[in-house]
Amino acid sequence: MLAGMYAGPDGEIVAWNQAQTSEMVFTQPVVHELPALRVPTLLMIGGKDRTAPGANRAASEVAARLGDYPVLGRRAAEAIPDAQLVEFPALGHSPQVESPDDFHAALLQHL
Repeated sequence: MLAGMYAGPDGEIVAWNQAQTSEMVFTQPVVHELPALRVPTLLMIGGKDRTAPGANRAASEVAARLGDYPVLGRRAAEAIPDAQLVEFPALGHSPQVESPDDFHAALLQHL
């Protein structure tokens, strides 16, 4: 998905934004701030997503626990006041791409 964006006319902007996001993920954990959120929050996760930045550098016993979004998504939803969680058990990292009709129906239902 990113390859096409990197190759597009705004590839340098995409790369810069990705670099900033990656830097933040690795150096600025925010999970402790989730309870302070006071905005309507809808979390939408794919049950088969195992994306885990840094997993390739983690010890195998740690890497095995990373990217478990059914667990992580529920924990995040519990930590954020009044958050709603929509799970797509059969989908992965990009439910909006893998099943746009299901994704859009869920999104519109919760808006």
